[in-house]
Amino acid sequence: MEKISKPGWNRFGFPLMYQSDTLELLDIMASLHVQSPCLDEAIALVREKRRPDGTWVLENSFNGRTAVSIETKGKPSKWITLRAVRALNVYDP
Repeated sequence: MEKISKPGWNRFGFPLMYQSDTLELLDIMASLHVQSPCLDEAIALVREKRRPDGTWVLENSFNGRTAVSIETKGKPSKWITLRAVRALNVYDP
């Protein structure tokens, strides 16, 4: 992931609205059971963002721009954790 088109790709968020991130794309690829060396960097990124307690943090948020705030930016996120675990269950059986 050394060369990416926008830095936001590596900041995991929920909900994403019109934006996407590496985790969303990896989750989609995992749901389709895509196996490719092209995914190795994305898988490594998700692994390295896992906290010692097994959760992932909300890094990107639309809070303040939506009717309700879903979770707190900078805190562990149940939605990011769900998507990360779901993807890694395919790639780290």
